[in-house]
Amino acid sequence: MIEKKIFKLTAAAMILFALLLSGCGEEAGVVTLPPDFQRPPETLPEKTFIDVYWDATYSMKGYTTLAAGNVYRTLPDLLGDIGSSMGEVKFYRFGENIQPLEGREYRKFSSPEPYSELITAVHNVIEKADTSHLSIIITDLFESDSDWSNVTQKLRDKYFSKHLAVAVIGMKNSFNGEIFDVGLNAAKFNYNSYDYPERFRPFYLIVMGSEVSINEFMDKFRERQTMPNETNYLLLSENLTESTDDFSRLQVHDLENFFSDDRLNISDKRVKEFGLDTFNKDAKFEVDFDYKQPLGACPLDMTALAQNVRVLYLSEQEWLVKDENDLKIELEQIEGAADSYAAEIKLNPEKTFVRGYVNFVQASLSPTAKGYKLPDWVKAWNMANVDVEPQNFDGSKTVNLIHVLGSLKDSVFAAAHPSLLNINFIVDLR
Repeated sequence: MIEKKIFKLTAAAMILFALLLSGCGEEAGVVTLPPDFQRPPETLPEKTFIDVYWDATYSMKGYTTLAAGNVYRTLPDLLGDIGSSMGEVKFYRFGENIQPLEGREYRKFSSPEPYSELITAVHNVIEKADTSHLSIIITDLFESDSDWSNVTQKLRDKYFSKHLAVAVIGMKNSFNGEIFDVGLNAAKFNYNSYDYPERFRPFYLIVMGSEVSINEFMDKFRERQTMPNETNYLLLSENLTESTDDFSRLQVHDLENFFSDDRLNISDKRVKEFGLDTFNKDAKFEVDFDYKQPLGACPLDMTALAQNVRVLYLSEQEWLVKDENDLKIELEQIEGAADSYAAEIKLNPEKTFVRGYVNFVQASLSPTAKGYKLPDWVKAWNMANVDVEPQNFDGSKTVNLIHVLGSLKDSVFAAAHPSLLNINFIVDLR
């Protein structure tokens, strides 16, 4: 009898202990955030693997022929040096197909001899590229059959939709050689820039990978530029500021009907937990942020922003979307600070939240398609793809540059929805 009583008491104690644990879990609110927030914030890897793909088509040969103003000749050593400083670098040549280069064979690209390919297939490079590496394509932005829509689609599917980024670095360099497939009649021109910087011809580095690795590469690349050749940058990513403006950086003030809470023990610093004083009174808070563009970012029209709001509630461990809400974000420039803004977030709890559940709000300010623009240098370097007479041909510009880079801009806008400000917060209304 005594043994049975001990067993019954032990079993009862175990059940009570389990109930207490589950109750504590409910109380402490160990909540799994929605899938969007299960991807950890991006950090720079200890070692970056870099793959450099060199366009070995005949049209690139002219960049190697003049000595004056020639940064292209030093580019192989520069990329080898930066790649080694970041981790490990491998080189490839490409035309229609891709071939790995052994040892220091890549240094031959500073001379005219290696440029023998007849077809440029950038899309094949993107297919081969390893998204866990930093991939760099050196090219004049010519694609055989002018099939840049294919290139753009591959970048959208492989990079932009996977939270990865693409940068384009354009450099002007002395040039003496042939330029192919210009205009609707695919004309060929001989072009000599001589030693005149205003006549130098652009070439480009397309850099693909994680944004933190791209930013590190661009910083190192810019630091190592010792010649005054005109250089421009374009960065296409889901972030529009130097550091993502979310609650890992933002400070909250002027709370009304909200209070800071921590009962759910949310460890993700991008998410703020609030409590609500009362359910039947309007609530609001403010955050301040600085609009600091990273190197190469597309300029924004701050009067052409759209807000995106999604409210979810947790029901039986599943996040469900609430159909309607009345949350509003109002943006105002802070007086006397050209790049500083205050954002006021206000809502009606009865119209926005679901009572009796944990609610999760995802709100952001993003540019509209009209407000997300290419940098001015793209237009300045662009030559329309029309038939031109030899005496009117301008080899210092790139045919269809606005079309090529504009299609990339539109792709990142459609796939990654670049955001200026992210306001993600959770409210326990159980």
